[in-house]
Amino acid sequence: MNYRVAKVLNSNAILAHDEGKNQVVLMSKGIGFGKRVGEEIKDNAENQKIFYIRDDSVNSAKLKQMDSEMKKVEEVTGEIVEVARERLHIDNSKLYGALLDHITFAVECLHMGLPIDNPFCGEIAILYSKEYETAQIAAEIIKERIGVEIGDGETGFIALHLYSARKNRHIRSAMKSTRVYSEILNMVGKAIGKKLDNTHAPAKSFLLSLHCLVTLTVNRNPIVMKLNQQIKLSLTDSYRMAMQVANLIDQEMDVRLSEDAVAFIAVDIEKLKQL
Repeated sequence: MNYRVAKVLNSNAILAHDEGKNQVVLMSKGIGFGKRVGEEIKDNAENQKIFYIRDDSVNSAKLKQMDSEMKKVEEVTGEIVEVARERLHIDNSKLYGALLDHITFAVECLHMGLPIDNPFCGEIAILYSKEYETAQIAAEIIKERIGVEIGDGETGFIALHLYSARKNRHIRSAMKSTRVYSEILNMVGKAIGKKLDNTHAPAKSFLLSLHCLVTLTVNRNPIVMKLNQQIKLSLTDSYRMAMQVANLIDQEMDVRLSEDAVAFIAVDIEKLKQL
């Protein structure tokens, strides 16, 4: 089914009419950006949320509420950006727009009772701890100013936006790296016959060490492990597993780790086996 725009509520929500002239609210990230009244929008069931409006009086009140809340979200987003600049020294002109779109969409979803799922929240809190701490402050600001508790999942997404802005990376790239780290943790756990829970200290240490090795490699900082040949010969199984980890990082993140870095990973895996 196709729809025609009746009113752009914000960049993530529009009021529209369906083919039967029924009023609906269409919600999807960026759906309202650049749209004009009367413009046709094709149905995209995978990414769109559709809410049919049955009562015009309720509709009018709801739209006014959404307009008022949008102004609050804009003010809150500006405040969060200032906190991020002060705590993380972020100077990225794109941060405000990215956060505004994301927070607006999240608040609207939560108002509609739609859960926000973030399967990598634990990894985000570990790998980007400074950004996550700032995102927790952002969550408190949103709760105080708008009256919405965004939860750990959305806090994690805000942390990713902050990390991406600080590192000048696209958030998809940061999310992909986080997913790869999570997959590696599961892969190593299965290989050594242990469930590696990212809430436990050894798993946290492993993830941080891995992230550090990748970051050093990307920044072209030398990684030196003088005993790498001895480790390769004496920790055969752990080294083999470390090579699988390195290959996955190369394939998914386009980062080729050195033999010394692989040796460090092998030692970390051996530590996990001994616990």
